[in-house]
Amino acid sequence: MHELGTDTAPRRAEPSQRFGRRRGILATAMAGISTALSGTHVALADDGSVSPDAGTAPPGDLPATAASTAVVGSVDPGAMVRVSRPEMPTGPRRVGIQAGHWRMADIPDELRRLAGQTGTSAGGVAEWQVNLDIANRVASLLRDDGIAIDVIPATVPEGYLADVFLSLHADGDLSGTRRGFKAAHGTRRGPYEPQLVRAIVEEYGRVTGLPSNGEVSRNMTGYYAFGWSRLRSSVAPHTPAAILEMGYLTHPDDRAVLTGQAERVAGGIARGIRRFLEEVPAGVAFAEDLLVPPAPAWGRRPAW
Repeated sequence: MHELGTDTAPRRAEPSQRFGRRRGILATAMAGISTALSGTHVALADDGSVSPDAGTAPPGDLPATAASTAVVGSVDPGAMVRVSRPEMPTGPRRVGIQAGHWRMADIPDELRRLAGQTGTSAGGVAEWQVNLDIANRVASLLRDDGIAIDVIPATVPEGYLADVFLSLHADGDLSGTRRGFKAAHGTRRGPYEPQLVRAIVEEYGRVTGLPSNGEVSRNMTGYYAFGWSRLRSSVAPHTPAAILEMGYLTHPDDRAVLTGQAERVAGGIARGIRRFLEEVPAGVAFAEDLLVPPAPAWGRRPAW
């Protein structure tokens, strides 16, 4: 029941008052959540799920050695989030090469917004075909070095843990004039990703001769496979991960390299990965807990 003054209708708060009231309510709610979590340990899905009781999904067609690993993190309200180090992997060093847009029909419900994003095409070639061809070539080169390789489709195994995860894509441009390659890593992850990107960019450019295009987009830095705190289909935060746009499939010069010199392209990628593995010894990326900033209050839709 509202009090009536000189007006016959109840008074509405001014916009600033309403905003302040809502902000107060939100702050109170968040404080309650923080208090409830303070000092506790919550199991976070390595693949990026924020649900503390999320289960582990089977790793699809990948071997058992590529299965997901449980991540345990402690939440310190108003401070950094500690992500406990994973159990140290055994066996040979492992690298995951994702062929972007491959097997899109199999993506889980959480990625349904990406269902129509099947990649670019040009010259009678679809992007996923180029990505898969080069991924398989890279895999063959690295297997010769005794490295365990997983060629991964659009759906990343939950909590994928490896020495390297690299997602391969090709760019598209309606004008057909833009060209060049670029690479990026995500945020709220381990400390070795800038080093991985640097090794990939320098070796890939040196081997392929393609120009570097520094126009890294938010879709690259926010790529869904990096989103371990919000998505199941993502890589573990300790896994050094990057995305490589290998060139513009819509530019004739880039396309000629990507489709006509695929072994050269794969060689550049393999060299970048080998260099990173030499620079970061086995087990180092998994040896320490991570301290990362708290996740944004409001999630964004997964980027492709």
